[in-house]
Amino acid sequence: MAEQKRNKRPFEEPSEKINLTLNIKSQDGTICGFKANPSSLMKDVFKAYARKKQIIDYKTVRFFFDSQRLRSGRTVNELGLQDGDMIDAMLYQDGGGPAN
Repeated sequence: MAEQKRNKRPFEEPSEKINLTLNIKSQDGTICGFKANPSSLMKDVFKAYARKKQIIDYKTVRFFFDSQRLRSGRTVNELGLQDGDMIDAMLYQDGGGPAN
């Protein structure tokens, strides 16, 4: 049987591990740095941030890069993030309606 090569998608990097440092800035001004591979899901970075900040569920935080909200199912490479990029983290808040 002939061995078939798997076609890689254009956004995938070669197998060598290149770690990037992504900085996440919270609302209180603190900056946390996280290492990630280009093929890492943002969900993993978000979960690491939530653990470090002692937030129970990472879904209560909204993450933004260049004023665009980041989705957890995308990879670092798909989003075009590079080493040293700053991501903004903001706690989700319900409400804001008129007081009765």
